Amino acid sequence: MTCDEVYMSRCLQLAALGLGKVQPNPMVGAVIVHQDKIIGEGWHRQYGQAHAEINAFSSVKQPDLLKESTMYVSLEPCSHFGKTPPCADAIIRYGVPKVVIGTVDSNAKVNGGGIKKLQDAGIEVVTGVLADQCKELNRRFFTFHEQKRPYVILKWAMTRNGYMDIDRQQNPDGQYWITNHELKTLVHQWRSEEDAILIGYNTMVNDRPQLTTRLFPGKDPQRFVCQSNSENSEATYYQALPQNPAEALHQLYEMKIQSVIVEGGRKTLQRFIDSGLWDEARILIGDQLWESGVKAPLLDGICVKEEIIHHNTIRYVRRHL
Repeated sequence: MTCDEVYMSRCLQLAALGLGKVQPNPMVGAVIVHQDKIIGEGWHRQYGQAHAEINAFSSVKQPDLLKESTMYVSLEPCSHFGKTPPCADAIIRYGVPKVVIGTVDSNAKVNGGGIKKLQDAGIEVVTGVLADQCKELNRRFFTFHEQKRPYVILKWAMTRNGYMDIDRQQNPDGQYWITNHELKTLVHQWRSEEDAILIGYNTMVNDRPQLTTRLFPGKDPQRFVCQSNSENSEATYYQALPQNPAEALHQLYEMKIQSVIVEGGRKTLQRFIDSGLWDEARILIGDQLWESGVKAPLLDGICVKEEIIHHNTIRYVRRHL
């Protein structure tokens, strides 16, 4: 690993601390290096507050060293006024002579504008350091701006023999937990990291799920239900969306929702799978065997990781790498 990659890795570590707190902005980390020593670092902590570069500058105890330093930043510095002034302007003002960037910002408001502004000011700019890792970290942000839809995470729990629910015709009431308490807590953490959560009408009627983060100290996602026009809406608790995945995601995009977890039943999940409108799936497999029930959806994808937590398994699947 080169020196540039080492410092960019630190940028990524810092940036990840903003997960669930900075949307619709991207997660960004910044590191300032003087003679092979880190003299400042920061990350974007909260939407509407200072960006990573500004926090890194604020942490420097000897500002006179900035004119001889290199700034590393995981995403192209912004060049426009939003909630805060442009970070590219701050870099120029502090006189940093060199900036190393992980990846270009595909947001139309930036998209090379920050790099051009730095270069026009005479600053040396290096791009593409750990670019794949930088894009991976902000996959929600890039999907939103490039594909004009939220990043879609499918999530369901199933038994070891592939059942995800009971037969509701035989047992119309009640909830049957498949996985352990540790995984339930983890799911609440996942919810805190995304903008929205979506279920189907039958799940709403059968389970009345709260869809909150009550087991984890984080924000609750916005709650949506996909339903037909003939089904009664419960707008006071869930916001209604069309059953068609493309139409539902378009509405979420218009609401500036960057990511959504789909926690619906088999029909809702299968609609997203069949439409190809999903990005990753998180499948929780409990240590149970059922004799009958509703089978989990069929999924083609690439398993990127499996982990075991107290005899339960989490399988992480991507639609593509």
